[in-house]
Amino acid sequence: MISDIVALLQGIHMIFSIVWWSVTFLVIFIIRPSNRTGNLSIVLPKIRRIIIFTSTISLTSGLILFVMLFNFEVPNFVYTAKGVLILLFGSLSLIVYYHVLRGTYTSSLTKNIHINIDFIKFLPHVMFGLLTTTMIFMVIASRIVVL
Repeated sequence: MISDIVALLQGIHMIFSIVWWSVTFLVIFIIRPSNRTGNLSIVLPKIRRIIIFTSTISLTSGLILFVMLFNFEVPNFVYTAKGVLILLFGSLSLIVYYHVLRGTYTSSLTKNIHINIDFIKFLPHVMFGLLTTTMIFMVIASRIVVL
């Protein structure tokens, strides 16, 4: 019974993670560059809602899986390679999730922490890189067998 629930959660987590990555890829590399005139700006809030929904489902199911697989015992996930990978790259995905929820407030961001405007233009690419790295290492972590 528990293994069926874990398998269902793994499927949900994998599907929504792939959708999160795919829609983010679509926005950053296809929609944003072709939106020079602003004609596609009406679509972006709807896509952002899709990204928020899929990322929330992905993170929630991942957190539930994490608790179920490790029974929330600290030695099980701190002293194993699988647990460390999940903690580290799960934290990276939380940074990306925070950026998605916050949106892009360039003026307040640059005033508060004095970041160069050139970096702000590449911030979505950096976040996509973090998301891609997280996806790769989570797949690697799923293939590690805990003894």
